[in-house]
Amino acid sequence: MTTPGKPAQPIGPYFFLSYAHVPSNDLAGRGDPNKWIERLFRDLCDHIVQLTRALPGETGYIDRDLRTGDNWSQTLSERLSACRVFVPLYSPRYFESEQCGKEWAAFLGRASHYEGPGAIVPAIWAPVRAAALPHAAQAIQFNHTELGVRYAEEGFYGIMKLRKYRDHYQAATFALAQRIVEVAESAPMPYGKIRDYTTMPSVFAGHTPERPVTVTVVAPDLDSLPEGRGVYHYGRTPREWDPFRSSGGMRSLADRADLMARSRGFLPHVGTLEEHAEALSAKVPHSPGVMLVDPWATAGDDCRELLRPVNQPGRQWITVMVPWNPEDQESVQQRPRLKACLNEALGHKLAEPTAVPDVPTLDVFGIALPEALNKATQHYFKHAPAYPPEGETVDRPRLVGPEE
Repeated sequence: MTTPGKPAQPIGPYFFLSYAHVPSNDLAGRGDPNKWIERLFRDLCDHIVQLTRALPGETGYIDRDLRTGDNWSQTLSERLSACRVFVPLYSPRYFESEQCGKEWAAFLGRASHYEGPGAIVPAIWAPVRAAALPHAAQAIQFNHTELGVRYAEEGFYGIMKLRKYRDHYQAATFALAQRIVEVAESAPMPYGKIRDYTTMPSVFAGHTPERPVTVTVVAPDLDSLPEGRGVYHYGRTPREWDPFRSSGGMRSLADRADLMARSRGFLPHVGTLEEHAEALSAKVPHSPGVMLVDPWATAGDDCRELLRPVNQPGRQWITVMVPWNPEDQESVQQRPRLKACLNEALGHKLAEPTAVPDVPTLDVFGIALPEALNKATQHYFKHAPAYPPEGETVDRPRLVGPEE
């Protein structure tokens, strides 16, 4: 019943599914990379139809129906104005998305007079460390293990991709649908007109995501120095290599890279070429990476062999940086020979626009490393699939329309 003279508020869908889009070129030749998210959405809607009196079109909203030429900002603003529950689909990519942060902010903007326990019901698409969540997500009290321990560990994508976890997926989707219905019917967010959600500041603004990155040191140690190379810049392990020692460096280059990466929100995994060889040669990237390459290392046959799988075109999620200290007289004198060794070992990588083939000083390194990390991360997101654990996969969902 409405108040006389006051227009009825629109009754919106039970939930708005907010997710980070995977660009279509990320899985070139393998169809739509967001189909799995649509499958999750449809499964949730099917459960809600069975749990309520809602018609199929009243259950939820996802932006999959928008087409080029549609007024997408107006459409999304209207759905965000009326939806009863907001469901953010957590993933590392989600908290990198300004648009997702704006959707969240727009929904919260309706809460000025809202006194319910919370109309945001989060879900996990791919695991994100709790410490890496932005404040807006950390402020939500939600026990994901109530939807299933395996789901809480792997996320929806992990359990829906593997046959052995099918029962876990079905149980988790049903439990999430129950939670959405419970909140939507007992404490829904009241309607609030949102004129243009794109003008809202993202709730993730100021948050620096903690992103994994691999830092690989390609350098000899004291026991494996090539002929003609002195010991001055080296230590007991490749990680102790310090190409700028003569410039007053007090830390190894690897330690400097580790500190700089952490200060910019990355979670670095620093290791040697031997330790990272398998991951570096993988056709599907596990994380973005930066290789710190000592030209002297490429003079060795074993090193060149380990670098062979890395030196392939189209793998720009691995960025190469090569220090050339002009105060290192041995390197200056042997530069033509060392450059020939470098080109033989990493010619493709050095020709990439993301490469930094000449780092002359620590100051330049301090400027170039953050740029290299960001470029590697951008290319990683273009090639990395969403997170799945290992196991037998299920077939890609085939999405059909009502007429079929």
